[in-house]
Amino acid sequence: MRDAVRTASSQRGSRLLRWVAYLLVIGGGAALGWSLGVMADAHLAQRQARERLESMPAATTSSAPALTAPARATPEAGTPLAELSIPRIGLSVVVLEGSDEQTLHRGLGHIETTPLPGESGNVAIAGHRDSFFRPLRNIQVGDDIMLDTPGERVHYRVSSFHVVNPSEVSVIDPTNDAVLTLVTCFPFYFVGSAPDRFVVRASLVRDGEQAPQHVQ
Repeated sequence: MRDAVRTASSQRGSRLLRWVAYLLVIGGGAALGWSLGVMADAHLAQRQARERLESMPAATTSSAPALTAPARATPEAGTPLAELSIPRIGLSVVVLEGSDEQTLHRGLGHIETTPLPGESGNVAIAGHRDSFFRPLRNIQVGDDIMLDTPGERVHYRVSSFHVVNPSEVSVIDPTNDAVLTLVTCFPFYFVGSAPDRFVVRASLVRDGEQAPQHVQ
């Protein structure tokens, strides 16, 4: 009798384990499918954004634009504004208008309260640490950053980077000088919602300026 009870209990336990395994497989497949869908949507959005930028007037070759044009009207959310590239770390991504989650899943996002790419002041751009801004973990002082808008190329050079608390919003405050601020979450490999922010500050490069020597 006891053997029969043990056998029945063992069978129930085996069935339960099989169901748990099935559920884990289904859940894992759903998560993988969702991740692949997000990646495919981001790839398509980037391709379409590049096509829209390329259909506009070609960028000039000047590395030190005047940056004196009057402020433009605020674009609609998701509008392609520029392509940001950092050659040394292999980063090249289209910047879209807006910093909401949907926009940041599809590209880098221009923070709405700051000047538009190509304007003077503190242009701030945000991105996710686990996708488009993952290469920022390798950034160095002196790295060149190119911001190609439909009308011009703006050349910046990294002057500093540091980690701040999310409440430290002064990093995107207005400035008198033409600067670029990149913001992402930190640590880069943190599981879940990262507690801090990684901030890169770059200054406009004028004609004739030489790149500083990297310190090893």
